[in-house]
Amino acid sequence: MKVTLERLPESRVQLEIEVDEERLERSLDAAYRRIAKRNRFPGFRPGKAPRAIVERAFGRQGLIREALDDLVPDVYNEAIEAEDVPAIGQPELEIASLEPLRFKAIVPVRPTVELNDYRSIRVEREPVEVTPEMVDQQLEALRKRHATHVPVDRPVQWNDILIADVSASIDGEEVLRDEGAEFQLREGETLFVEGLAEAFLGLEKGKSRTFDLTFPEDFHIERFRGKTAAFTITLREVKEEQLPPLDDEFAQSINADEFPTLHALRERIEADLRRTLEEAAENRFRAAAVDKLVEIATIEYPRILVEHEIDHLIRDAMGNDRQQYLAYLQTIGRTEQEFRETWREAAETRVKRSLVLEKLAEAEGITVSAEEIEQELDSLVAPMGDDAERFRQMFATEEGVATIRRNLLSRKTLERLSALARGELQEEQA
Repeated sequence: MKVTLERLPESRVQLEIEVDEERLERSLDAAYRRIAKRNRFPGFRPGKAPRAIVERAFGRQGLIREALDDLVPDVYNEAIEAEDVPAIGQPELEIASLEPLRFKAIVPVRPTVELNDYRSIRVEREPVEVTPEMVDQQLEALRKRHATHVPVDRPVQWNDILIADVSASIDGEEVLRDEGAEFQLREGETLFVEGLAEAFLGLEKGKSRTFDLTFPEDFHIERFRGKTAAFTITLREVKEEQLPPLDDEFAQSINADEFPTLHALRERIEADLRRTLEEAAENRFRAAAVDKLVEIATIEYPRILVEHEIDHLIRDAMGNDRQQYLAYLQTIGRTEQEFRETWREAAETRVKRSLVLEKLAEAEGITVSAEEIEQELDSLVAPMGDDAERFRQMFATEEGVATIRRNLLSRKTLERLSALARGELQEEQA
């Protein structure tokens, strides 16, 4: 066997493999015996026809093609082992000639990542401010959650809660029917298509209205774009939103023990807002640090990693129901390949981030100890009370421990990167 290796861009390797004649003949002999068993030849029992008879019937190239099914995978596997090729996916195979038997195999291999001067990364963390107006907005949202909806006998106004039937047709074909839909009519918010919300204004209970609306060219359902639909709306009921007064009694209605006064409720809201904003700011800071790491790194990876990541993203978003997925594609008017392309940029970003973080953990010698895994298990099952031991056994499987290890390694790596980006490790660097 002769093997020529050539490294290609995008972490690929091309192997040109020529199989020696003796190896080919042994494979042809095995192929002949398989064909003889599968086929009937006049004058011979199954499997007993001589090779010359079988070869006359199928031709030498027919024997060779039969031999390829077993021979090529075996030879390929021997070649990547002999050449120490770190393959991470199936090869693209191309038969160059049958005699002599030569074929090419292009195989994706492990990515290569150079972090370069990663310790010079610096990122500014944005300051966090909680204003009285932000607290007021949260209080207003609380009031809305505790609002009462009172039926009224008047024409529709903004912020009313409506129960209505909505239908629409395009060129006589019904494209929408929603009976007894309940929704709040908010000014500035689009209801399915621009103009539909406004059509309810002034409508009275028990009345109907018919009108035309044209879908915009960038509408999310492709087959509706630019088309005009005939809408019919029928109002069943109108309710008015009534908010409770903003006072101590309202605070006590939320939790009398924790919030005896409105001031106490405001303080909790401010503290919760600050914590949420601090966490969000820290997440943005870490994401920016990872992006900086990607920016200065030299990364080469095979396209198959992106395709696998697209698979993961779509599965996370759409679930595992293939029929439901295909039905969704039909609804939005896209082919499967077109839909995959919408995820490509996000998938490429995730692959790059994952690769540089993995390399950073290696460069910084970050590991996860058995003690750390035990501590993480303790913290996971602590809230389970009497069921803690049962849940611990569930988490302590080989797969569960591997997941905990990955999560801990990711967390420790991001913490290390954050310290670098803040400039906290300058002394160690020196």
